[in-house]
Amino acid sequence: MSDLELNTPWTAVSVLVVDDEPGMRAILKKALSKKFAQVDTAGSIEEAEEIRKRCHFDLLIVDINLPGRSGIEWHEAFDPNTRRSDVIFMTGYADLEMAIQALRAGASDFILKPFNLEQMMQSVSRCIERRLVERQNFALQRDVERSYPVDIIGDAASTQKMKKLITQLAPSIAAVLVEGESGTGK
Repeated sequence: MSDLELNTPWTAVSVLVVDDEPGMRAILKKALSKKFAQVDTAGSIEEAEEIRKRCHFDLLIVDINLPGRSGIEWHEAFDPNTRRSDVIFMTGYADLEMAIQALRAGASDFILKPFNLEQMMQSVSRCIERRLVERQNFALQRDVERSYPVDIIGDAASTQKMKKLITQLAPSIAAVLVEGESGTGK
């Protein structure tokens, strides 16, 4: 049994497969759908861009040789100003220069076609595990930020309760209205 079959947080991960071969899209969608709640496919970069306007994907599996723009020319997939996705490139026409170009573009992995499904799933596993660690680190960082002391003076139980509430609400974007009688130090 592989790591994919044992790992339940994977259901929160979304994947987009971009390949001009309908058979390859179908095979990858079927295999990935067993592990992930959302797996979409596209036959071109243009179609993939339309899908990405509606949804963020944690992982993009992209064929390099596509009609129109190639996978490596899809600069929007690597835009640091947007939420970044991991990218696995695949191709049947590779040389060392193309692999280097793909990795320099920001690819997480590079797989040669034809590949066996286990090879692809191992690559996916590495990418998703790295993504989950990033998410956990972000959540831990937020928890640490919440535990910073609040510079509010007072030792009363109600003041302590308010300090705790402020630290819990501070990271959110919610608006908070503090009410109380005049002179209570709101």
